[in-house]
Amino acid sequence: MHFGLPFFITTIHFVFWQFMNRPFLSLSQKPLKLLFQFCKMISVTRSRIKDGEIWRVTSVIFLYWIVSLSLIFVNKHILSGSFGNYDMSIFVAWYQCCTASIMIFLAGLVFNFMKWSFQIPTVHPRTLLEQDILILSYTFVGGLTLNNLMLKHISVAFYQVARSFTLVFTVMLSVYILCKPFTRKVLLCCFLVIGGFSLSVKEEDVSGTLSLWGILYGIVASFFVALCGIYLKKGEKIVMGDTLKLTYCNSINGAIIFIPLIYSSGQLSMVLNSPTFYDPWFWIFLTCSGLLSLGIGWASALQIKYTSPVTHHISINAKSVVQTIMAVLYFQEQKSFLWWCGNLLVVSGIMVYAYEKIYSNENEKVRSPLPPISSGSSHNNEDKNEPSTPRMFYP
Repeated sequence: MHFGLPFFITTIHFVFWQFMNRPFLSLSQKPLKLLFQFCKMISVTRSRIKDGEIWRVTSVIFLYWIVSLSLIFVNKHILSGSFGNYDMSIFVAWYQCCTASIMIFLAGLVFNFMKWSFQIPTVHPRTLLEQDILILSYTFVGGLTLNNLMLKHISVAFYQVARSFTLVFTVMLSVYILCKPFTRKVLLCCFLVIGGFSLSVKEEDVSGTLSLWGILYGIVASFFVALCGIYLKKGEKIVMGDTLKLTYCNSINGAIIFIPLIYSSGQLSMVLNSPTFYDPWFWIFLTCSGLLSLGIGWASALQIKYTSPVTHHISINAKSVVQTIMAVLYFQEQKSFLWWCGNLLVVSGIMVYAYEKIYSNENEKVRSPLPPISSGSSHNNEDKNEPSTPRMFYP
């Protein structure tokens, strides 16, 4: 307690000092320049909201929040022992992949039968066996499995913090794989996340709710999620920016890769031989989880299409805050002041990183003599060397 509060105050002071001491701004211009840049980014969203379309923008943001929050709470309900004290993390992940693959396939049949203009993309086996697609699928399987294992051992309120090392690993892998140097401000963001993570973990330990396995699963899951973001950008190039086709490929590969895992772990036979197999609510919740895991990518794409990338990042972090508050209230948990300070540091680090990423991309556009080539995806306004956020796979 005596260490945490001074650390929090010192960190906030350091963040303020960093942002108020940009080398290219004079003292009188710093606050105005930051305010101008923020308003400029927000104006991208406002310019897309025409008369009569406010309801559409509000609806897609609300849709993303509902899908993402529902997916977290449904998965927690399944994995927390509501259907028996079994470890079903791998089986649940496999079922989600199967549900997504089957639903996309059935949607393609219906659309072709009804002769609707929207076409579900077809997947050639050669595409499934592309090296970058396979690596993406393996990292996706690892991330999804560890994410479910983490959610089994931690509370929903701690989910944001447990997965916060995704940003740190993203920066490290960007340097190692993409050879993309990091700036002082990116290093500051990592410092914020690590500080918030350490503070929250310490407070969880003090309250007696700390799960060491949950923390370890969360850190390793963050590594796989960050690696998935690196290869997601490579996979998008193979499918020409078609995010639905990439989701289809990943779901099919994931369903196949999971087969030896659910067999060797014994989870398939455990589910088949347990009373849970005959519980209709178990299959209803599992199917809902699969549909929500497919819908998270669609909701994310809609949110970016009708708002902007900066609004999408703000929405993600605002949703995480609401998710934490909802979990604390719903499960009637008692959290200390420093625990909330740790969460605030994590969210601040992620928000500053999102701002810095979008700010640097805007500067690249200004310096570039040619406009960026659109690939037809929702990422066409991002740096081609920047890792993607695997939003179509994880809530």
